[in-house]
Amino acid sequence: MPEIEVLLPGFSVNTDQTTLGLCTVTLIRGEKLTVVDVGHFGRRTMLVDTLQNHGISPVDIGRVILTHAHWDHSQNTDLFPNAEIVISKQELEYSRNPRANDYATAKYFADTLSPHTVVEVSGETELEKGVATFDTPGHTAGHQSVVVETAGGLVCLGGDAISDAGAFARGVPAFVFWSVDQAQASLKKISQTASIIYPGHDRPFRIDGNQTQYLTEAPTIKVSGFLDTSRDLVSVELGLPPKFQPRINPDAL
Repeated sequence: MPEIEVLLPGFSVNTDQTTLGLCTVTLIRGEKLTVVDVGHFGRRTMLVDTLQNHGISPVDIGRVILTHAHWDHSQNTDLFPNAEIVISKQELEYSRNPRANDYATAKYFADTLSPHTVVEVSGETELEKGVATFDTPGHTAGHQSVVVETAGGLVCLGGDAISDAGAFARGVPAFVFWSVDQAQASLKKISQTASIIYPGHDRPFRIDGNQTQYLTEAPTIKVSGFLDTSRDLVSVELGLPPKFQPRINPDAL
């Protein structure tokens, strides 16, 4: 049966200068080595190093599944020259003409996929035995999630349709770019699909009734930089328990 490993943990850091969206990047060991979401350029070297620590080269990856086209989930597709790219047909169409206020979808996104074989899917689609995608729109127009049949039961790799464990209590993910109603329906769909969830910007967790139970320890992030003319390096390591305030884009319905 397929197995799931976290390559890069997902979380989000907000500063007064920028938002550091760091998505969960997962590996599925199945008939094909599959990476779900690939992160942005800032984590490029870390992703390659982590794969090597797992005994894998980027050329070994046969499939990349993108939950959606946002830059923090999709920029590193070119690292995987032998991978087919699986993306929702609606998401790919939307990415060619994103809404004006959708700052997270690059208008050139579709062009970045041109070197690859692109597999456009819609609805519930089995990619191999035990690995399937299904539509979870709302965060974006064509967001999709992944369900994996593991030895421990069904697992949902939810992307940003379920950004964090707190999304269930709030009723919406951390960000909604497309439709609040669809985002709420997708959250319900995910909760009915699997009890173990790998969210887009949080740790894996299990749903137990109305409670959520984290399955791993909280990750940390080290922030460093030159903060004055002396050029002394300032470094601090932070633990980041996810506490999201949902943001609804002005164009979202």
